[in-house]
Amino acid sequence: MSGKLFTPSRRAFLGGATAVCAASVLPVSALAANKITLGSFEVTTFSDGHIPLPTTFAAPKIDAELRKSAWAAAGQTGDTYKSPINVTLIKTPDELILIDMGSGPRFVPTTGKLEETLSDADIDPADVTKVVLTHGHPDHLWGAINDFDELTFPEATYYVAEKEFAFWMNPDTMKSLREDRQFFAVGAKSRFETLEDKIQFVKEDDEIVSGVAIMETNGHTQGHVSVELKAGSETLVVLGDALTNPVISFEHPEWQPASDHVPDQAVETRKRLLDRLQAAKAKIIGYHLPSPGIGMVVKKGSGFGYEALG
Repeated sequence: MSGKLFTPSRRAFLGGATAVCAASVLPVSALAANKITLGSFEVTTFSDGHIPLPTTFAAPKIDAELRKSAWAAAGQTGDTYKSPINVTLIKTPDELILIDMGSGPRFVPTTGKLEETLSDADIDPADVTKVVLTHGHPDHLWGAINDFDELTFPEATYYVAEKEFAFWMNPDTMKSLREDRQFFAVGAKSRFETLEDKIQFVKEDDEIVSGVAIMETNGHTQGHVSVELKAGSETLVVLGDALTNPVISFEHPEWQPASDHVPDQAVETRKRLLDRLQAAKAKIIGYHLPSPGIGMVVKKGSGFGYEALG
């Protein structure tokens, strides 16, 4: 891959946010890692860094005063915030399963830290046996390729929803996206082409290994999936971007972030997930929830809220 992926459209997408230094309701712990256990599963989150974003990004169509009030209730008073990137690694007796791959070296300067954080934990990327991709956005997929244009996880099998793969491989996808996101399609297609011989397609309820199954959570993208772990009566759901913001996704699931491809479907997915996860008292891991990304859905008034566990 060439450096040409750094394009004016990419800079427009960031909206100058890379200069963000303001205080944030979503603090990012540098190279954060946190570990929990679920039966025989050892689950760890690793930081890939963070993406600086304007607060409008979380709900651009909502009245500015309503949006400002929602952020203020969570202690966010600035116009920008740092959206953490929490990558999940599941260790079983026989496998190392990574859920998403981070941003790699060619997306945003504040991202691409995953290889470093894995190294700090003495984990060799070559030991990763399986990678589940929740969806094809750059901060989830582009880490498939390292600084040397080689596979970061060379021994892994890659599990992707066929609908997601088809969307990004379609030559018409680029022009279906907003202009500032068309480079997403270029980067996704090139990486999927590199991975294609190692990809296995998955759908609802398919098991990656026993106790680790796919949940279809479409809407953020056309084929977005989450991953559900079960051990006895315990449940953990790795959400990808199905729930991304600890304030808006939980307390205002009907608000539509700028990043959703199919906004109405994403709203329905969020509402369904909140009901299901709260009823099950499931632990959750959110890719962009406050580092290290581990928490629960709790009742809050007549709706829901987010409770961090890490």
